Amino acid sequence: MSFLHTPILRVFNIVKRFPGVTALNGVSLELYQGEVHVLLGENGSGKSTLAKVISGIYLPDSGSIEVAGRQVVFSSPADAIRYGIYYIPQTPSLVESLTVTENVLLALRSYSLLAGVGRVREVVREVASKLGTRVDPDTKVSELSYTQRQTVELAKAVLLGARILIVDEVTTYLPRVVREFFYNYVRQVREGGGSVILITHKISEAVEVADRITILRVGTVVRTLERGEFNVELIRKLMFGNRVTSSTVEQPGGPTPGGGGEEVARLENAWARDDSGNLALRGVTLSIMRGEVLGVVGIAGNGQRELAEVLVGLRGLVRGRYYLRGADVTNRGTGTVRAAGVGFIPEAPLYYIFSGDLSLVENVAIASRWGPVIRWDSLASRVRKLVDTYGISAASPRAPVKTLSGGNIMRLAVARELELSRNMLVAYNATRSLDEAFSEYFLNAVRDLAQRGTAVVYISESVDEVLAVSNRVAVISSGRIVGLFDREGVNRDTVERLMVM
Repeated sequence: MSFLHTPILRVFNIVKRFPGVTALNGVSLELYQGEVHVLLGENGSGKSTLAKVISGIYLPDSGSIEVAGRQVVFSSPADAIRYGIYYIPQTPSLVESLTVTENVLLALRSYSLLAGVGRVREVVREVASKLGTRVDPDTKVSELSYTQRQTVELAKAVLLGARILIVDEVTTYLPRVVREFFYNYVRQVREGGGSVILITHKISEAVEVADRITILRVGTVVRTLERGEFNVELIRKLMFGNRVTSSTVEQPGGPTPGGGGEEVARLENAWARDDSGNLALRGVTLSIMRGEVLGVVGIAGNGQRELAEVLVGLRGLVRGRYYLRGADVTNRGTGTVRAAGVGFIPEAPLYYIFSGDLSLVENVAIASRWGPVIRWDSLASRVRKLVDTYGISAASPRAPVKTLSGGNIMRLAVARELELSRNMLVAYNATRSLDEAFSEYFLNAVRDLAQRGTAVVYISESVDEVLAVSNRVAVISSGRIVGLFDREGVNRDTVERLMVM
């Protein structure tokens, strides 16, 4: 697609600094009407910072922004909304205790706009339909899935009259089927004359939906590609330089040889309810052995989340037993399970394992067994080493975790939990927020952990990842284990057929 007219949005030479970090260093970008423009880069490349500058959340230190040829200065998101720019964050900005309709009305009032309740309900249902889901406008947000919450954000954008939609890593947590609906929605926005800036670290996603791709690396624009120039290997090289093929990040191979050791954990006839009180696990029996990676794969919403939470003590059983190293820990809570050397790397660390207001050092201290006295200087030194080893982009070890990008929060989770997993690691959709290079690093780290004798439960919606890393593969559907195989005895077709039973 060729864009010959005047850009609807132009950012020029944007610089944004935080203490100890230059997040954007002279970034320029043009967006045209009826364009899907993807910002692509690895974790910490500056994508979200640029989005927040464009949408008025951050003030740039220098540089300029033009909308429809007019130079503007945004000091708040309300300023950006007045020019038709709306930012949808990776984590929806909603009030849990209010209903969907109340949340949307609250957002409209905050921007000095009004809409009738009937109109709000109509738009919510319409957007939900386009995303292939259902949302009851009278339901409290606390009862909604991630997909439904993002539906509410999109409904807010429609009612606010957004002409430029900035979508920040929203698809990271969407199930595969919903992602396809979302891509179609983005195309409909484009066909209706709107423009979309889609932020991602997934090359496949960028190539699928973009008209143009701008690649960021360490806060600078490396190159902008037209659709006719899209080439996966070229894009990978522009994103990572020579690091992807270097010896520092090994390419994933087959699963680690494994197992055969003692039983570390066992679920017997485990039944558990989800947050709405429905049965999410239905008679799950699993044995997890020292030195093996047990992969659990299924379509989103089939009990994976509840299984992960049971294994780390965050969710109780209504029936059945849970044993760790021979001890009955059924419904004993996460403190008991974590003290037994069980690590947890979830898809949303800020929800599960971190406090965003606390620093990196404090978040590591929370999970460490330091005894009655914490040696803060020693701990800070240890965290600095983790930051360097795992490539975490942070102003300092004492910076609040919430100031990190989503990918860097995930890297910190990997760094902390790999160290804590003395007996078992539970990983739940752990690569969703990770760029390609670090995903490969993580898969190899999982194999290495198992080879050193730790049991690993690798729960994912990605068949490819599970087959690549696992010694045994369990398929979960409707809360039941419908297949359990040695890796050598199962193929992708068999797994996918069982996933939709």
